[in-house]
Amino acid sequence: MSNTTNCTSRYQESANFSSDDCGREHQVSFLSAVDFSTSVIIAVLSPSAVVGNALILATIWKRTFTRTSFHVFLSGLALTDFLTGLLAQPFFAASLLTNSINIRTIGESSSAYLISITLIVITLMSIERWLYMSQTSFSASRRRYFFLIMMFFLPIPATVICVLANHKDPAYEYVFAVTTAVEMSCCYLMTLFSYFKVYRILRLHQQQIRAHWTSQNFGQPTIDFSKNKKSVATMVYILLLFSVCFIPYIVAAPLKFTPDSKYEERAYTAEKVSLVLVFFSSTLNPGLYVWRMRDVLTGLKRMLGRSN
Repeated sequence: MSNTTNCTSRYQESANFSSDDCGREHQVSFLSAVDFSTSVIIAVLSPSAVVGNALILATIWKRTFTRTSFHVFLSGLALTDFLTGLLAQPFFAASLLTNSINIRTIGESSSAYLISITLIVITLMSIERWLYMSQTSFSASRRRYFFLIMMFFLPIPATVICVLANHKDPAYEYVFAVTTAVEMSCCYLMTLFSYFKVYRILRLHQQQIRAHWTSQNFGQPTIDFSKNKKSVATMVYILLLFSVCFIPYIVAAPLKFTPDSKYEERAYTAEKVSLVLVFFSSTLNPGLYVWRMRDVLTGLKRMLGRSN
């Protein structure tokens, strides 16, 4: 994520040359405690994210139930969460406790890249449901290739900016924060728009049922709306989880650039708390899938039963 791990060291340098040594030492001590607490929490969350998402991936690809395009996107989301827990979280946690620029770069750049892919996958899931409910082909169209390319290449500019902020010029830190906030906001708004379109389709279908209009749709393929309501409801929960875990970072990230020094500690703490929530989503997602998707829960039980 953002290049904030230099913040404590910058405060330490300023403390050495400040006349108000007592106040600065207290501030450095506080910021160090925030870094340590954040590092411990992220490190603790890492194993649960790895194990939980590994089980989801194994369940989906075990072929214990019929996979749909929704499950393919779901497995992609589980894969990015798995890699986040396996690679990004340990390196990011270590970067908060070390002055090694290489560890900091790996932790922040891998987090930026994987979390960006997570956002894109969530957005693609909502678009896929919209196109499916509107009876527009998604997987067989050329849109599929465009979205796949976008998913892997769109996070690269922000990742490069993150690396430059560590190795070249700290001024890139501000560019990275703005780029990340814009990316998250665009994905969130696009996801909301797709859900709104799905809601309108479902509402129109219900109105047709009440008016006995469905018998007129002879030439259109049949869609199991009752089943799709459940999948849409699951995606709404994913959106809610997305909102709780990511919106605080969108709000907190720009706060660290406030010119008022008396808010430095609050802004720094708010950003670290928001980062914990971002990583926490990788741990919560598998539980959400098991809770909301009966086929995933049944498949997981069968897989664990066989393994025993």
